[in-house]
Amino acid sequence: MPDQATDRERVEFALKTESDGNSFYEQAAARTSHKLARAAFEILAKEEVRHVGLIEALGKQLDGEGGPIEPDSPTLKNLQFSIKTIYEGAIDEEREGDVEPADAYRQAIELEKRISALYYRYAAESESEASKRLFDVLYREEQDHLTLLEDMLAYLTKPDDWFIDRDMVMLDGG
Repeated sequence: MPDQATDRERVEFALKTESDGNSFYEQAAARTSHKLARAAFEILAKEEVRHVGLIEALGKQLDGEGGPIEPDSPTLKNLQFSIKTIYEGAIDEEREGDVEPADAYRQAIELEKRISALYYRYAAESESEASKRLFDVLYREEQDHLTLLEDMLAYLTKPDDWFIDRDMVMLDGG
């Protein structure tokens, strides 16, 4: 993307980015055997589809076809609640998978970092107020995705620390 992009060009690039993100999460969900990771990736794939809808609405507005965009942003708490029951019952199922969950989380974390930085920049550089607002909302949502993924990686790789950090200390296995 050129350094001096228009809002319309930003919309097109953001649509491609979100579509690619959806594909990444769908593939990651299909390729992991870990129940928690699979569920998280399925939730994030749906989030990317929702983002596509918001960005398409912005494109229409920029073309003079749509009204104001009122994104219904899920909060980090909403995302965490979506997988809370999965955390509580996170037991691996026997299923074929060729991607280690921790590796998939690390890839997803890097993806979310790049997308967050992109939307942060777009929010600052956008010409229209609608673009600025939407890219700011998307930036914050991608930051929530990043926080969620980092938390899930910690749960997977350092469960003792994860429980201690949340004051859910487990003594003698229970």
